[in-house]
Amino acid sequence: MSIKRFILGAMAGILPLVAAPMNIDKNESLSIIADIEKMQTKEAYRYTLAELLKAADSNYSLQAKALASLQAKKGLTASKLAFLPSLNVDYNFQNNNVGDTTYSLNYNTQAADAKFTWNLFNGFATLNTIAEKNASYFASLADEEYTRQNIYLQVVQQYYGYFDNASKLISLQKKLAQIQSDLARVQKLYNQGLTTIDNLESLKAQAAQSEYQIDDAKLNLEQNKLMLEYLTNARVKALRYEQLLSPEFEFKERDDISSLQYQIEVQKYQIKQLNYYPTIDLSNTFTYNIQKRPLTGGAAMGSFAAIFNPTMQNVITLNVTWKLLDMVGTSLQRQYQRVGQLSSQKQLYYKKMEQIKDEELYRKTLEIAQRKIKSAEANLKSANIAYANIKKKYDANLINFTDYLQALSTKFDAESTFNQSLNNYEMQKANYIFFSGQKIKDYIKEQK
Repeated sequence: MSIKRFILGAMAGILPLVAAPMNIDKNESLSIIADIEKMQTKEAYRYTLAELLKAADSNYSLQAKALASLQAKKGLTASKLAFLPSLNVDYNFQNNNVGDTTYSLNYNTQAADAKFTWNLFNGFATLNTIAEKNASYFASLADEEYTRQNIYLQVVQQYYGYFDNASKLISLQKKLAQIQSDLARVQKLYNQGLTTIDNLESLKAQAAQSEYQIDDAKLNLEQNKLMLEYLTNARVKALRYEQLLSPEFEFKERDDISSLQYQIEVQKYQIKQLNYYPTIDLSNTFTYNIQKRPLTGGAAMGSFAAIFNPTMQNVITLNVTWKLLDMVGTSLQRQYQRVGQLSSQKQLYYKKMEQIKDEELYRKTLEIAQRKIKSAEANLKSANIAYANIKKKYDANLINFTDYLQALSTKFDAESTFNQSLNNYEMQKANYIFFSGQKIKDYIKEQK
């Protein structure tokens, strides 16, 4: 079985398994996105995801790829000019002083030449050069688009990473506020001799640990913003939360694979330019002697000399060149380039199989991310109920301090995990869209 049949067969095995886009049925009241929105109210402007992707088009790496595509386009245009004939015009002026001590002759000569040259045949090298430049241009376009989608993916990852770290920060801040409230109450009880120092110091330790975690979350949040600024060349202070549309389970050829296919086309046409055919050139040279060497001698002698020194001269030349001894070297060069082409084809097969694997992997990851949301939601609801009951018992001195702290940590960890699962699902959407060969912008909600 050929590798091509294997790949097509594998794709055929994947595509029938696709289903309708998944819809997330989550309890919006459990999410703390609203709290994140409140946290950013001081900022004058909040970027949407669509605006960030638009700003990412100014990324310097993407600009470099765009210029490379433009260069390839110019190279294609220049290669087409090789079909045109060449026309060269020369002007020649000479001052001549000939003779010896007894006889000398000083005179000037001037001549103008116009040479027209047209290549009639060069083994189809010009045609293959144009085909090579054309394939190179499309390879550059595909590489540019792959870079764009890759940058978009990084923007999406940093965007939801920002909300992930923001949700952690808010959960930790809520936890710290609760601990500080309990700490103030326990401090009064301790001062009155109604509780032990262990309870007081445990709360202080929990408060210090929460403050440490808050600082770490703030640093991660700043890193997300700095990475977004690096990717988009925009000054990012705050973000507006949006969800990606649910992706269609669709397999398309990724742009890096398309670029590699065009590069193999480039190698193919480079090999064809190494041929064994002769070259045929037609040229026409017209010479006009503006100022000629003076004629000497009798009338007959002067007439004879005028034949070799005419005022106007036109020479048509057909030149055939066949480099017979270069054929061995040409053959070795073709073998050398052919091996390189075979290497690129193997790499292409590998990348196609890699995309099949990636599509299946991220489709499964997307399904698991959906189940994680449901599990995290159930866990958070249970943790909230458990904490509410344990808090009542703790306030009534019915349970010990350790059980209360454990329930407190479980509640806020569950809240952070739930919000993390929401952002992880959005990131997995972007991963599937990118690795399945689709366009991320196609799944951005339109702004009203």
